[in-house]
Amino acid sequence: MSRFTAFDSSGRKLRRPHSLALIPAVLMALATTVIAGMGLSTYVAYGQENTPQHEVKIVVEGTHDWNISQETVDAAAGGPILAHRPLTLTVTDRFLTGDELLRGMVPDHDILLSTQLENLETDDHKIQQRFEGTAVRADLLEGRDRKAYDETDIRFEIDNAFRDNLGLGHGPKSVVAAAQRAAVVLYDPPNTNPVFWISLIALAATATTVFLLMALRYNLRWEAKHRRLVAAQRKLARVVLDLEALEATFYAAPETERPQGFRKSWLQLQKLSLDLARSESSLTELVYSPKTAFRAQTAQQLAEFEASARKLTSLSDALMGAGSVHARLVGTGTTFDRLSAPINDAMTTLLIRLEQAPGRMVANGDIEQLRSALGQLLDAAAGDPKNLQAVEKWQRAEQHLVELLTKQKKKISRYPHGKVAAPAGAPQEYRELKTSLGLDASTGRDGYANAAYLDALAKSITGETLESDRKTTAKQRTESAYRPSGPRLAVMLTALLLVGMIPAGITAANVVEDPLPDREGTGRGAQLEIDDPSGELSDTEIIRYMDTDFPVPTSMVIAVRDAEAYLDLRTDPPGSEYRSAEPLSLLTSLYRIKQEFPELLDPMTKELKDGKAIIPVFSTDEGTTIAPGLISPEISTGQYTLGGTSNWEHGSIHESTYPDITIANVVDDYAEGIQLNGFEEDTSISFGGLFWLLTMLFFFTVVNIVLVIRFLLTATSSLRRFGRGTASLRSAKKKLARLLLGLDESQINAVAVLGSSGSNGRADDAGQRLFERALAMALREERELDATPLNERLRREFSARVEHLDHLADVLAERDADVARRAQRLIEATRGAGGDTPGGVKLPGLHPMKA
Repeated sequence: MSRFTAFDSSGRKLRRPHSLALIPAVLMALATTVIAGMGLSTYVAYGQENTPQHEVKIVVEGTHDWNISQETVDAAAGGPILAHRPLTLTVTDRFLTGDELLRGMVPDHDILLSTQLENLETDDHKIQQRFEGTAVRADLLEGRDRKAYDETDIRFEIDNAFRDNLGLGHGPKSVVAAAQRAAVVLYDPPNTNPVFWISLIALAATATTVFLLMALRYNLRWEAKHRRLVAAQRKLARVVLDLEALEATFYAAPETERPQGFRKSWLQLQKLSLDLARSESSLTELVYSPKTAFRAQTAQQLAEFEASARKLTSLSDALMGAGSVHARLVGTGTTFDRLSAPINDAMTTLLIRLEQAPGRMVANGDIEQLRSALGQLLDAAAGDPKNLQAVEKWQRAEQHLVELLTKQKKKISRYPHGKVAAPAGAPQEYRELKTSLGLDASTGRDGYANAAYLDALAKSITGETLESDRKTTAKQRTESAYRPSGPRLAVMLTALLLVGMIPAGITAANVVEDPLPDREGTGRGAQLEIDDPSGELSDTEIIRYMDTDFPVPTSMVIAVRDAEAYLDLRTDPPGSEYRSAEPLSLLTSLYRIKQEFPELLDPMTKELKDGKAIIPVFSTDEGTTIAPGLISPEISTGQYTLGGTSNWEHGSIHESTYPDITIANVVDDYAEGIQLNGFEEDTSISFGGLFWLLTMLFFFTVVNIVLVIRFLLTATSSLRRFGRGTASLRSAKKKLARLLLGLDESQINAVAVLGSSGSNGRADDAGQRLFERALAMALREERELDATPLNERLRREFSARVEHLDHLADVLAERDADVARRAQRLIEATRGAGGDTPGGVKLPGLHPMKA
């Protein structure tokens, strides 16, 4: 049966509560495993080794401008265009219908690209084919697990790739660019972003750890509460089992000889044991209920139950001893020994301190009077069961001792002293026993209380002169000091969440930000050739205004032409100071200029050969310069345009009176475009998704760190307690071993002082008996503590018991040394009798001394 097994009042088995945090902990652990498996399998299946295996087939139908035909497109492609699924791009010279463009109703095609650049303007609504653009078959857009691009984005991405490359002066290569873009945007792979998966796995693992630590802390707190309950239940069970013996002891005393306190204690014992037995079952159910285990009411009831169980135990022991005295049974002497032991301990410490007091602070006669009064008290504790006046005799001896202590307190109070520390209270059993015997337990007339106060007063004057004074008890930690209130905890967690947004935002921005290069160059790598009939431009001046560098040396031809001869300029709206160009005239001018350099063109495709670009520059009659873009040999792929005439569809132009600066800006855009060409945005994760993912990761990580630190501090505190407790236990064992080995010598020393005076002899005799009894108890405690398993040694109860044992060993050692010193002085004095010269004396346990 488990040590946590319990039953309610109906005999039903109670199950120990478990933290609700275990449920999310298990779920998060499973989620962590699943996420890790998904991430690994996804990366293996779709990672870097996942190369496309299918081809994008291009079919050109009809007649097209810009030298676009099946032969030129195949030649411009230069090889297969690979994709992750079979695709066919059909290039048509007709307009598209609304159903084809908007609804993807192209059953005979995968992708249908129209080379018409403007919609058909007509008032005849019967004409369905009137739209330019690109249509994508609807089923290609369905069933996408992760829609990196929605349906509209996909068709625009493909069509824009075609149009952007037209603005770079391309013809067949524009179709190739559209096919390449289609292969990218129609691929819908799972998320293979390592930042996403690592963050998600870390978040799930961190959350798992947080919930596990919460559950562990819950279990540790409940087990500590359960240990307290079980310890109190054992005390109650012991008293209930001994109740019949206690009742026999009570009724063995004649009714006329039962003091009021004795009867009152017996009635209190009956009522208290009955109340505890009634409340035990309900308290057990409260402790075992998950809803009530940690309520303040349960904690208060448990503390009251513990206090009542301790009081019940001490009351039971006191009644057993008092009953043996009142009934004159065997054990009366033992009962009075238990009553006298606290007073004897306090008086022994006091007498040792007073003997060590400096100068004439305390007269030797006063010390002897106190020692004599203690002897009378211990003599009265002999406990003859046939002596009907045993209690009265002990009480008179106690009052005589109290009177002497009061006089001595008045004498030493005149010495300067600090604040008198409150002495330790008398053991509860001592107070209960006095009450049961009908003795006065008030502080003013109590022997222990007066002796303890006088000792504290002398300590405040002389300081800590005894080894036992230096033993301090660590302040017990209270649980409330480590648990913030609900509103305070909510504010702290909210603040932590808000703070976590800062590093999360910074990190997310760095991960998903566009790789825009900084313009910090000087035009290195630019090789310019000027084709200017006027001869006004200088390549040196143009490069001087550049602020970027080319990754590799790049040749460019600056072709300066007359704007009015190549462009259809217009003022729109009329009267505006800004002009624009007719869109098709911009494209036509690019192709016209390209044809003027046949040596730079491929004979088949009429595209620029690799290695040299053309920058068209137009001079107007007004003396301004127009540089609309460039004619590039490279295909523009990816998210960014290579730097060509991307705004040709609107006919936008910029007229400048600074041709060198204008041309330098175009060259800078080209250099930047080369570096960004082919870049694909990581659409697997958005900024918002990554931001909240990292925010929660930061939140749970900090919470986890706090919980781990708190757990480690608790574990470290337990280890420190274990270390201190083990060291203190070793120290106590050594002290007790020395006392046990010197027990015979201690008895000899005690016998040596028995005859010095009658009362002192009785005191030392009784004191030796109490000393041996206390030593035996300490040895039993030491053996029990030495056999304590490791897990029990980590608890505070073990440290407290060890500290008490070490303190008891110090007190016993001080008492033993005191008796040895007094025996030393007595024997040295007697060796000088008869005129002999006193020699060196060495008693067991002491160094040789000279009389």
